[in-house]
Order: sequence, then C-alpha cells, then structure tokens
Amino acid sequence: MDPFYIVLLSLCGILLIALIVIIVLAVRNKHLRDGQGDRAEDVKVVDGVRYSRSDVIEADGKPKISHREGDFVLAQGKTVRAETEGEFLPGTYTVLAASAATPTFKLRLGGFVREYNHGDVVVIGEGEQVSAVSCSVIFR
Repeated sequence: MDPFYIVLLSLCGILLIALIVIIVLAVRNKHLRDGQGDRAEDVKVVDGVRYSRSDVIEADGKPKISHREGDFVLAQGKTVRAETEGEFLPGTYTVLAASAATPTFKLRLGGFVREYNHGDVVVIGEGEQVSAVSCSVIFR
C-alpha cells in the first residue's frame, strides 16, 4: 500500500474519532443544561440564566403557594448571590411569600429594600445579592 493512502486513512480515522467525541460532549452538555432547567415546572435555563413561564395567580385570584422541586427558598435574614455556576441562578423569578398569611414582604435587592407582593416578578442580574428582610420567600 502506498504511504500516501496510509497517511490519508490515518487522518480520516483521527477525524472520525474527533467527530464522535465532539458529538458525545455536545449531547452530554445539552443533557446537563436541560436537566438543570427541568427541576421546576415551566422553567428553562439558557446560558446559565433562568427563565420562568408559570403563573402563580389562579383564575379566581387566589395565590398558589406550594413548594416545587427547583424552587429556591430564601430564609429571613439570609443573603445569597446570583451566580451562573452557583445554586441561585440569575434570571427572572416570581417571588412568593412562604406564608399565606403574609401577602406583602420586603426584599433587599441590589442594595435597596423594597416591598413586594405575593406573585410579583423580579429580575436578578449576575452577581446581585438578594436578602429576605421581613419573612422567608420562595423564588419560582
């Protein structure tokens, strides 16, 4: 066999192996990202940022208070930082009071304390610190 064909076949083999490795890594990466976004209902994660599509107010106007897998519960007085690789992701959240008896609550978001209502939507940026001031809060 001619040395040219041996080199050509070797290069084709190496390219084929590299292509298979790239496909396996791409599928694994997609699986990891999708698994992270499927922890809660109607939530997707795109490039490390969380997006919620669920509505927390029912048709009769009553708020839904329930803890789902993937919700982030922030205890009163605790401070967290939103990080792409962390437990609390930056993105859009619906904030819920942990108690049905508390329709309004205070959060320290971006250094300012503000009053929020059950079901309000907040956008939390990368590196931003969040703290529950008046009661525990669920981020959905």
